[in-house]
Amino acid sequence: MHICFLSNCYGEDRSAALIARELKKLRPQAEITGAPLISWGREYVKRGIPLLTRARVPPSGGFPTRSLKGLLLDVSAAHVPLKYFLTLRKRRADIDYTVVVGDVPLLILGYLALRKQILFLAPAKSDYQRPHYRIEEFFMRKIPWKVLTHDEYTAENLRKKGISALFLGNPMMDELVPRGINLGERPIVGILPGSRSEAYKNLTKILKVVERVKETVTFVCALPQSLKIGRIIHLARRDKWIYENGVFKKNERAVVIVRNGFEDVISESEIVIGLAGTGNEQAAGLGKPVVSFTGYGPQTTLRRMKDQARLLGAAVKFVSDFPNGVATEISFLLSNPEERTRRGKIGSVRMGPPGGARNIANLLVKHFNL
Repeated sequence: MHICFLSNCYGEDRSAALIARELKKLRPQAEITGAPLISWGREYVKRGIPLLTRARVPPSGGFPTRSLKGLLLDVSAAHVPLKYFLTLRKRRADIDYTVVVGDVPLLILGYLALRKQILFLAPAKSDYQRPHYRIEEFFMRKIPWKVLTHDEYTAENLRKKGISALFLGNPMMDELVPRGINLGERPIVGILPGSRSEAYKNLTKILKVVERVKETVTFVCALPQSLKIGRIIHLARRDKWIYENGVFKKNERAVVIVRNGFEDVISESEIVIGLAGTGNEQAAGLGKPVVSFTGYGPQTTLRRMKDQARLLGAAVKFVSDFPNGVATEISFLLSNPEERTRRGKIGSVRMGPPGGARNIANLLVKHFNL
């Protein structure tokens, strides 16, 4: 029995890998593989799931339609979907079932390549944010045997349209266990710059906000492995920030840099300044109010950040007045614990509790009669 997990990129890879690992625990005899479309598949490798495909993330960061520049830059990577299709096609006879974690184009690509029973996990869209287009709903109705949604509200709406949809929990809320890192004195304000190449410039924007926060707080940045500290030091030096022993310093302000401590940062922070995608959602899901604004690059455009604010409701506050308005919002939250609690509860409801990966794995065992 061979079950292949298809996923788009970083966030989807993680959710797919978590489900795959839970499935492996339940049915260790099954062959389980991962097939990321535009990533090296590190989330699968980290959890012991073999890869069928791997690819470099395209210049646009996986968002070619968000800008003309991104679309033009991605011309050089136009062969990737075709190569992906052909690789899956060659393995078609070996694969029994397919789980697609991502968007509708990947669902269609996987179906055309494999023509197997497909479970579709659609984390990219929510009716809180942007409902699926009618053409997307058509394919979701025709191709998969079941659609798993980002939240119950979306599942309920899709069912009304004749789509077999369920919400079994959101895998992105799984495995968010702190390691117990001492981050410093409270209150703590977490910083999530993102994990793609645009995060370098976005972190320098966040530093401009840090300079303007008047309260005495501990700023802690969760720095992904995908970002090189040397490049950040070079960019921050232009604004007179000095880097010493893992800390950026300027005047009376300091930002502690933490590697391999994302879970600790979002768990221990009172507030999060977030220019991340999945990271912002996970922080909100843990009950942390997130403050966002427009950054550089396709993942932090005005449209995308407002979309995320709609997705998470009041759990994420998008501030258009940068940097002073952002700093004012952080000061407001620091002095209003009741408001932090109110927003945090909204985030927890919108994202749901942990356990989604296990629930989905159980569904697979039952449906595929493993």
